[in-house]
Amino acid sequence: MVSVGMITVDVLDERAAASWWRDRLGSEYLAQYPGFVMLDLPGSPLRLAFQQVAEVAKGKNRIHLDLEASTDRSAEVTAFVDAGAQVLEEHRASEDFAWSVLRDPFGLVFCVSDPH
Repeated sequence: MVSVGMITVDVLDERAAASWWRDRLGSEYLAQYPGFVMLDLPGSPLRLAFQQVAEVAKGKNRIHLDLEASTDRSAEVTAFVDAGAQVLEEHRASEDFAWSVLRDPFGLVFCVSDPH
């Protein structure tokens, strides 16, 4: 049996992307190698890594980070925007559940949702 241990994101600048996400998530650096940086994900056994590639895939990510706000989703989205992210879409599934689709400064599309 296998388990998911790490989510790895292809980027042009792994150090800049890792630094941006480290600041947003309150992560710590776990490893840094040429072309590769690994972060912890506080409160999770998973790790988040960024690896340098010559070219990132165009179009929508097939896998994306789905971040869950602990209380105020709107405030969390505003903090991401203030740090350089762009809001792409807003969605509402019900009275109690909505999410925002954003893009980080490095092209990674991700979501910030109300608690699941």
